[in-house]
Amino acid sequence: MRKSLFLWTLQVALTLFLVLVLAPAKVSAQEVSELLEKLDAYPDLIVLNGKIAVMDDQLTMVEAMAVRDRRILVLGTSEEVRELVGPQTQVIDVKGRTVLPGIIDSHTHPHLWLYNHFGSDPDFNPDPQLKVIPVLGLHEDDLDELTKSGIVEKIGAVVRKRAAELGPDKWVIVNIPMNEKVIQATPSPVIRQRMVNTADLDRMGPNNPVVLTGSLTSGIYNSQARKLISEAIGQDIDSLRPVGLRVWYYLVYDIILKNKTEMVAGMLKKELLEIASFGVTTVQTHIEPLEVIKALNMMDHKGEMPIRWAWIHRTAFQLSENASEFYTLLGDFGGQGSEYFWNSGVGEEGWDSSPCSQAVPKDPAMREQLARLEQCPGHKPGTEPYNAHLAALKAGLRLADVHATNDGTTDIIFQMFDQLMEEDGWTLEQIREKRHFFDHPRLIRPEQIPKLAKYGLWMNMQATGMVRNIDQFLNVYGEEYLKWFTPTKSMLDAGARFTLATDAHLASVPNDSALGAWPWYGFWPTFAFYITREWDGRVWGPEEKLDRISGLRGWTTWAAESVLREKDLGSLEKGKLADFIVIDRDYFTIPEMDIKKIKNLMTAVGGKVIYRSPDF
Repeated sequence: MRKSLFLWTLQVALTLFLVLVLAPAKVSAQEVSELLEKLDAYPDLIVLNGKIAVMDDQLTMVEAMAVRDRRILVLGTSEEVRELVGPQTQVIDVKGRTVLPGIIDSHTHPHLWLYNHFGSDPDFNPDPQLKVIPVLGLHEDDLDELTKSGIVEKIGAVVRKRAAELGPDKWVIVNIPMNEKVIQATPSPVIRQRMVNTADLDRMGPNNPVVLTGSLTSGIYNSQARKLISEAIGQDIDSLRPVGLRVWYYLVYDIILKNKTEMVAGMLKKELLEIASFGVTTVQTHIEPLEVIKALNMMDHKGEMPIRWAWIHRTAFQLSENASEFYTLLGDFGGQGSEYFWNSGVGEEGWDSSPCSQAVPKDPAMREQLARLEQCPGHKPGTEPYNAHLAALKAGLRLADVHATNDGTTDIIFQMFDQLMEEDGWTLEQIREKRHFFDHPRLIRPEQIPKLAKYGLWMNMQATGMVRNIDQFLNVYGEEYLKWFTPTKSMLDAGARFTLATDAHLASVPNDSALGAWPWYGFWPTFAFYITREWDGRVWGPEEKLDRISGLRGWTTWAAESVLREKDLGSLEKGKLADFIVIDRDYFTIPEMDIKKIKNLMTAVGGKVIYRSPDF
């Protein structure tokens, strides 16, 4: 139970009065200390000699803080706070280092990223069927020398060997690693061009369900695998979009690990601890597999969640017969849950479709080709994705995790809100209060920014998405469109709301066994990008650089608002949950180009240290 500092101080003062004034004269200091301990009056944790960035409105800096019952109790000088140390108080001297609020990564997918460990880390293989076996020698550069039969033979040899190891009816999962020089989420051409098909996999593994992957968003399945997956999800495998990603969710958790909730919880806990080592104390992501929800609930109830998880409901968009009807009947539960596990909205990550932009290619032939294509075919008004999101809005639900990659998609979002106001009488203020949240805004036209501010729509920026696509985009469209890419400074100046996020696996994985969801860029280089706009030796759109405070707020105070927890998270103010990190250099004074070199030394969640570097 939370107690204010005043009540705590009063309790301590009253105790001392009773003991020292009214009690017998011969009362020892040890007895006083023991009584205070019994009253649970001492802080659980004290941090001393730090440069603690509170990140309140006044940008307060303090030397020390005391934590009790998961929350910040006192902020002050080291001398003042040291006086509160009790017999059981953990004292951490950070020796002048910078202390920041815990990082809130408002768009990342731990239950997806842990797949990258399946081929290389035995701790992430609680079931032998999860071990992903690489097929080497099929990188893009290798394919010129191989015939179709040669490709099939290479894959077949791996499949047959694995099937013999596991026995009949066990899942055989093999992977063609991405070309390690390609910095994109692009599957091998073997998958992309369907050089191998279902019939080929049937011949390779006639007695096993077989999955051939090229990345986490692609895959080819033999007949037995397709049958089992379709039966498990209650609909044909091809109905899931994108097929590969959705199938992986259900295959791993709700088929192979079905009813193995303890195993799933163990995997998730390891992944969350790994994320915490980079300084992340809260994540936000969608959840589809039931076993993931069960596992997180179980950990939450047992008090075993290492970090916090804001989850987004999107299952109905994929698996219900009528998503519009489902969300019409679903009451708003945004923000409900515990300190560690709560809902932050509903939405479909994959509703965005291309082409859906006013950007015009440089090449005349490409412009002509684009002119013949339908704009925004998959989510324009009248489509099921549009109708379902509009139904959710009309039901009073908060939209979150909805992709708005292209500027045309943002126009459609505006159209939905205009329709909501016109047909159902919603006011602008009512829309703003919901804090609707959209992801991957790769392209935002300058004239759209004031409208984003008007509606109070939150846009979640991922630098990883920008650097993966910027070269290709500029080659097609030209430098004049660079100002459309992640215009954070323009949004800040206009009062438009945004957060920053990774959308990346916070770990390094061997290239020959990684599923290659996306290459690992590193957390602090991603963080630094918004401040320096530098990547791979080039500065991209320097006019959109953020100042350091705004850059930090994008991961802390603003991110806390976006996950509906600003009263508890995002800053180190008195009474808030004590989520903080200690870093190895002073974020506020080092040269901007050195921000990407920062390393996290310690992570604490609710005043409990869950990661400490060997260097600290």
